[in-house]
Amino acid sequence: IMDIPSKLAKIEQKLDSMHEDLVKNKQDIEELKKRMNMGTGGIKAIAIFGGLIVAITIFFKDLIGLK
Repeated sequence: IMDIPSKLAKIEQKLDSMHEDLVKNKQDIEELKKRMNMGTGGIKAIAIFGGLIVAITIFFKDLIGLK
């Protein structure tokens, strides 16, 4: 049979462990948000670049007179 102080110490230890896990999870979530934002920016850049390529191609096609 465990006495009350040792039970409380064990509960405190578990709470500390849970707190450490929560802090790590929060950091992981922030890192994931940053990575997702970088990915979104990359997709936008590719879309803009692709649009420019299409616009330039159409411009030169019309300039040369190809149909």
